[in-house]
Amino acid sequence: MSAGVVLGIAAYGKAMQLRPIELVEINGAKDDEGQLLQEAMIAGVHEGLARRVPPMSYEDAMGFLRGGSGYSVTPKAVSHFTQAPSNLPCEDTMGSGTYTFLGDPAKDWSEWGIFDGHAGSRTAQLLKDYLPLILGEALWKARCMTKPVEQTVVQTIKSAFLKVDQEIVEGAGNQIQAGGSLPQIVAAGAAAFSGSCALVAIFDPVREVVRVANVGDSRAVLGRWDPISKKYVAEPMSVDQTGFNSNEVDRVTREHPGEDPVDPKTGRIYGLAVSRAFGDARWKWTEELTKLAHDKYFGPAPRPNEVIKTPPYLTAEPEVMTCSVASRGSDPAPFLIMGSDGLWDQMSSEDAVTCVQMWLDKFKPTDFLDVDQSETLAANPFTPNAKRTPPTFTSAADLADDDTWFDEDEKCLKWKAEPKHFVVEDENCAVHVAQNALGGKRRDLFAGVMSVQAPYSRNVRDDITVNVIFFGVDASTQMLEAKRAGAVVTSG
Repeated sequence: MSAGVVLGIAAYGKAMQLRPIELVEINGAKDDEGQLLQEAMIAGVHEGLARRVPPMSYEDAMGFLRGGSGYSVTPKAVSHFTQAPSNLPCEDTMGSGTYTFLGDPAKDWSEWGIFDGHAGSRTAQLLKDYLPLILGEALWKARCMTKPVEQTVVQTIKSAFLKVDQEIVEGAGNQIQAGGSLPQIVAAGAAAFSGSCALVAIFDPVREVVRVANVGDSRAVLGRWDPISKKYVAEPMSVDQTGFNSNEVDRVTREHPGEDPVDPKTGRIYGLAVSRAFGDARWKWTEELTKLAHDKYFGPAPRPNEVIKTPPYLTAEPEVMTCSVASRGSDPAPFLIMGSDGLWDQMSSEDAVTCVQMWLDKFKPTDFLDVDQSETLAANPFTPNAKRTPPTFTSAADLADDDTWFDEDEKCLKWKAEPKHFVVEDENCAVHVAQNALGGKRRDLFAGVMSVQAPYSRNVRDDITVNVIFFGVDASTQMLEAKRAGAVVTSG
């Protein structure tokens, strides 16, 4: 399996690096040196900023967003991604890849994943490394990639997710109960003690179908062209799984009669913000096992007041949504926005779709592949006409109506991210979305938000990971031209 093409952008303007993510390499024993180098450089910059807390200029803040950005390309889809850490280390991870079982790039299925960790990054990192591989093998063995039956595909996805979580939680629990080497047990328990959400999109290019599997409160939204209103509209491809979701409250309450695991004021399940997650063993183990892990193997303490009576209170079974992403006649092609909850804390699904549409008024998804950037007036499948139109904002210097206020509940300055504050400046659409979520044309606000460093930055913004996937793209010609011109491009 290979990731098609993934082009990384310089870490904070320091260097240009290739960032290939090859699923065939996911074996737990080694990692790609280029990927490790880029991650180390970004982490080093992040740590340096946290140590010194320099006042960021607008250019510095944009450089920080670009440092974690890049692109991935398949014959029928192009994705733009970025990551803006807040925690140190960042608890979000992301990945993408193409399953090459079929041996035909035009038919091979692709996947994109965002894994939002909490209480540490170990679970999210493990999911990035292993979940795509186990999921792909399961789909192949069930013949989903050759003769897909919807019910079989969905059930296979669910089973793969549950299998991974079982190995994380039960595997660590079994080792703790069996005893043995202290370092081995501490390492085995790391992914079970922390937790992670998972948002995975799987694309079948032959049938032009995308399926989104969600565990937790990361979110995916499809932007689909509405010929009546002449604009993109938002179609949800996931539902936030928290205690504010009435269906989740009903499920958890039904599974634990006579208990009150969900706090209606905070939406938390015995203190946890999500109702589905990987890891988080304290909500899945017995109280006795959690206490054993805590007393002998440095695990986290049991939940207060002995509230864990009938575990598990969480599940890693995903909800799966399926939709066609085929272009409808002459309508512009759809796109998918995937984001960790740090994005959605600042921006609504509808405004995110509007934000991408504004970007498409100025850029094409494949502009970064153009050998000659002046020749960018080719037909754009995402806009109703090929002619570039000016961005739909007034001025980058327009600072009227900041829409900021002090939140009495969270004791922090807050801001609204709405279209009137959006600006279109960056060629990478994911960077563009993150920039506008964090202030947009209000440059002083944007630079100020980005100047806050760990650990205090978590009070201002969460880790933000964004992936925007454009369907209906034929990038094969541009990929070939880029290779001939000597650009750093790899293909699966």
